[in-house]
Amino acid sequence: PNWIDLPLFVQEIMMDDPLVKLYPPISKLNLESREVKFYSLLCTFLLFSIIFAISYFISSFFYTFKKILRTKEKVFWSLAFVRATFGLTCLPIGLYYLSVNDALKKDVVNSTTVLSTMAVYYSVGFFIFECTALYASNIIFRFFDSFLFAHHTLSLYSLSIVAFYGKCHFFAAVALILEGTTPFTCLSWMLLKAEWADAKVWKVNQFILVHLFHCRTMVETYICFISYFQWQTIWSEMPSLLFYTLYIQLVLQLFLLTPYWTYKKTQQMMKPVDWNHPELVEQKTKNGGIVNHTHQD
Repeated sequence: PNWIDLPLFVQEIMMDDPLVKLYPPISKLNLESREVKFYSLLCTFLLFSIIFAISYFISSFFYTFKKILRTKEKVFWSLAFVRATFGLTCLPIGLYYLSVNDALKKDVVNSTTVLSTMAVYYSVGFFIFECTALYASNIIFRFFDSFLFAHHTLSLYSLSIVAFYGKCHFFAAVALILEGTTPFTCLSWMLLKAEWADAKVWKVNQFILVHLFHCRTMVETYICFISYFQWQTIWSEMPSLLFYTLYIQLVLQLFLLTPYWTYKKTQQMMKPVDWNHPELVEQKTKNGGIVNHTHQD
């Protein structure tokens, strides 16, 4: 329905929506319809598939990509570029709803905006692509990262439920800030494979990355803080499936995944090594990247 037909307070929120200002016709769409959801997910999946293909093609002209990396790492290189793109686009949205727009914070269960709705669909589409690529690469290359698998699978599951119910956009939008570490994680790995581990740019990037992982903990703690003060609304109005999914994932993120990744990235800053593919680091004759470092215990 056209936003002019909606209550005044909803009009005010939508008029402040950056996406409505950028593309006014989107306000006339029924964003909860199956057609809009389907085409949003499909377009996002195709977008990241194209980014992956372009990254692989362009990278094939680089010496590091062509001469040093094995097939497994070439795929991971292109996936890293896709993940970095997603992280860079998510961070501004998360920061916007954390520090600029309070529309979602007033009612963390029921409040939605055009931007938050499209951001949720965009995120679901990305994680469909990411999980497809992750599962396929795990099978093809016989490699399994349990923490990455758990994180991406839970993210896809929880965001899909948010998209289905059309609720809890505040948590989904603010959680996009957590993806702010992704571009620096990907750049760290790319520089590592390009044998730039001793370069100043890699050390600066790693320092920023470790700092951002500490910021992740602050954001996750902030979500707990908001949950405490709006607990009555959350308990009475949040669907049970969404409730258990959200807080199980929050506990895992806050007390297991984020501390583990913070530790590993701090360790990597002190001793540069590719711990995503540790078995390849030892194969000096087969993999030329980072041959001057030994495998960590």
